[in-house]
Amino acid sequence: MEKKTNLELKQHQAAEESKKIHWAKVDSNSPLANQMGVAPLSLIPILNRDACPVQPISYRDVVAGFVEQETRTPVAQVLAAEQSTVTTDTPAAEAKKDNEVQWQCDHCCKKYETFELALEHESICDENIDWCMIHFDSGKHFKLHKSTEVLGNIRKYLNAAAAEYESTHPGVIFTTKNMPGFSAAVPQQDNAKDCGVYMLEMAERMMRNTPQIDNAFVKRKGASKNNFFGNNSFSKDVIVQKRDDIHQLIQRLRRGETIVA
Repeated sequence: MEKKTNLELKQHQAAEESKKIHWAKVDSNSPLANQMGVAPLSLIPILNRDACPVQPISYRDVVAGFVEQETRTPVAQVLAAEQSTVTTDTPAAEAKKDNEVQWQCDHCCKKYETFELALEHESICDENIDWCMIHFDSGKHFKLHKSTEVLGNIRKYLNAAAAEYESTHPGVIFTTKNMPGFSAAVPQQDNAKDCGVYMLEMAERMMRNTPQIDNAFVKRKGASKNNFFGNNSFSKDVIVQKRDDIHQLIQRLRRGETIVA
């Protein structure tokens, strides 16, 4: 939370600097600046915070404090001359400027004034996900497990473990945003004894063809064109064959045979 607050402050400061640069270009030859005897905004970097009078961001901000004297040009004429020197950009031109100066987060598409701010945001962006928890439940129709409780208990365990390392790794907290999870669509068993075999089959499939984990993967709960997850991703025959393979493996181990992977 503190990192996000600091980042928002930096973004605000960067936006203010961007405004100054814009007005420096607009007001560099401002008649009002010359009339009042102040330096244009384009000299701000040179002034380096010295106590030198500087033209305000907008000349309209000082009109109320401008004391009209006989030796000076009337305010109305000054404003007219000022406005005549300002070139009004079209909406398309303004949009082009915005695109040129702003940087976008690769995950949530939020825009920032500088590349450094965008990069810093990406490191704490809620949609920057490269891990998640997946609950493979081949017996959903039995209603024995609730995914929200299973995933929630794992987060509690991780938070308890992280608390032990608070001194060296402060601020580590696992939430539904930075550690999301979901119940994947998987083939369902028709008995009460094959849950372990189904679990092994899904674990092997994950190891053989590990999916790319990102925010889109979590949102679609693993669904994809290659049907990595799905109620029909493999048939009952696969489980029958795996159970037989496990039985044969156990028999070979009992006989002392050498097993080659």
